[in-house]
Amino acid sequence: MKAIRIHQFGPTEDVLQYEEVPIPKPGPEELLIKVEAASLNRADLGLRSGRYRISPEDLPVIPGREFAGAITAVGADIKEFRVGERVVAQPALGGYAEYAIAKPAHTRPLPEGFDPVIAAAMPTIFLTTWFALHEDGQVKSGDQVLIQAGGSGVGIAAIQIAKHVRARVLTTAGTEEKCARLRQLGADETINYTAKDFKDEALRLTAGRGVDIVLEVVGGDVYRKSLECLAPGGRLVSIGAAAGAIPDSPPSLKEGRKASRFSITNCLTAHPEKFRQLDIFIQLVREKKFTVVIDRTFPLKEARAAQRCLEGREHFGKIVLTMV
Repeated sequence: MKAIRIHQFGPTEDVLQYEEVPIPKPGPEELLIKVEAASLNRADLGLRSGRYRISPEDLPVIPGREFAGAITAVGADIKEFRVGERVVAQPALGGYAEYAIAKPAHTRPLPEGFDPVIAAAMPTIFLTTWFALHEDGQVKSGDQVLIQAGGSGVGIAAIQIAKHVRARVLTTAGTEEKCARLRQLGADETINYTAKDFKDEALRLTAGRGVDIVLEVVGGDVYRKSLECLAPGGRLVSIGAAAGAIPDSPPSLKEGRKASRFSITNCLTAHPEKFRQLDIFIQLVREKKFTVVIDRTFPLKEARAAQRCLEGREHFGKIVLTMV
């Protein structure tokens, strides 16, 4: 089969190698899936550079934490899935390939006719934002929520989840065009951070009180300024550090404010049953109550171009590889 492999870590997409490798063989508790589409995530960039959960002795490795396709082989101990069933999976590795292995706990069935490109883009963004907002953020109706990087896949999912629970949503983006599209997706207020200071705007839009929740994905100065947007009792939940570092330990804050870090990988490792929450989002998307925005698709052999697009920050929504 064709696959993208990393043989050595590096700062650019040049480390991605398009090559022929053997089709993996599933164990008794594993599924072999013929991949139709695989989604890109910023964790893929960290993996490529050696900053994400893989050590040099584990190389070579196939990146790709989520994908959709059809089951071609079922391990002897598996009863709940069958050959030919179309599924979406999130095994953390292996998706940039024509065939990949997944565990049943990280796999969900797809309705007939469900677009594999849409399905592949869903697990990380919806499960991350759902559990981050509900478990760490304790989001509820009437809360004012600031979502950083609204045009990212995570940002777009978070806007819809926050509106689903009747929160008021403020979000940031780098262009007026992106801001307009985010309002169409349900954001109540948008802040073009290239034109206005997002902290000043967030305070102005909340009459000086600040927001109840910040969902923060950028790190660095954005993380520090986001803390200053919190109302008394407010919660900042960090789910990434795309452009700068975040503290290893959450800072000590006043007036009941809290900061935390959330990892969907850690969450699902501790509670694999929570992956079933994805069924709800698949149904909501199927009913057109939620939207998955795909910016671009690339064929597998163009994975380098796909990662350049992801790093360039000009995209809106998800970037997906297709097996063509």
